[in-house]
Amino acid sequence: MRNVSSIAKRVLAGVAVAGTAVALSAAPAFAGDNAHAQSTSEECGLISCITVEHSEAWFYHDGDDWKICDTYGDGHRAKMSVYWSDSSGNHIHYLSATGGEGDCVSGGAGVNIPEGQRVTLKVWHQNGADGSPQDVDTDYGTA
Repeated sequence: MRNVSSIAKRVLAGVAVAGTAVALSAAPAFAGDNAHAQSTSEECGLISCITVEHSEAWFYHDGDDWKICDTYGDGHRAKMSVYWSDSSGNHIHYLSATGGEGDCVSGGAGVNIPEGQRVTLKVWHQNGADGSPQDVDTDYGTA
């Protein structure tokens, strides 16, 4: 009988150690996903075509920040939007890079998107403040 009791104690001790190891190695409650989108078009000449990247945008889940860059000197402005919906309603923020090729602008300071919310990132370029969006690209992230 003593042998059975000793085995039971060892098994319980092993289960306790294994349970502690699993609890300590558990992942955080939630890990978000970044989003990245590029506004591109194709320009063709007599011999071949090339892909032109007009603008590029990112959503960073850590800090709920976003960024837009104008990547092509075409005189157009780079534009982006970040959208999400939660219990308090629908939210959309716009950001523009208007300084020409190489200009990047960051946003999102002071904005707190609830953890786990799906975020829609859109990027495009347009001619002037009232121009029509061109070459729109979309990606999705999670705050």
